[in-house]
Amino acid sequence: MKNRRSQSPENIVNHWVEYFNNGNLECILDMYHEGATLLPTFLPNLLTTPEQIEDYFVRTIAGQASVEIDDSKTINKKLSENMYLMTGAYIFCLNKKNDTKYLSWFTFLIDLSVDSPIRHHHSSRVPFEFALGRSTLQE
Repeated sequence: MKNRRSQSPENIVNHWVEYFNNGNLECILDMYHEGATLLPTFLPNLLTTPEQIEDYFVRTIAGQASVEIDDSKTINKKLSENMYLMTGAYIFCLNKKNDTKYLSWFTFLIDLSVDSPIRHHHSSRVPFEFALGRSTLQE
């Protein structure tokens, strides 16, 4: 996905969701800057290399994970001319674990001046005591 300068940070997040939910590894990895960091939802480690990030998404896609995002609750903070902080909540679904759903928070640091705009991505489960009294959301 080239020509990021004409993209909005909201579009970047929406493309990420589309690629993630469709298991499009190549497009997801193309979104992460070569120096990006990722603090993933279900790992206790900060991922700091393209190889680590790729390995995480290979395993996550194999587990048939998906996310459901509510754009109306996403916050967009412009940090500079091309840098944006996008933060909000999504439901992280693990299809290989009986469609278990976890309320989770996300933050993306997006740089619209480069072709691979995700500089940092943090995703974490909402702690049990904050998740409406449950660790998971049931349908």
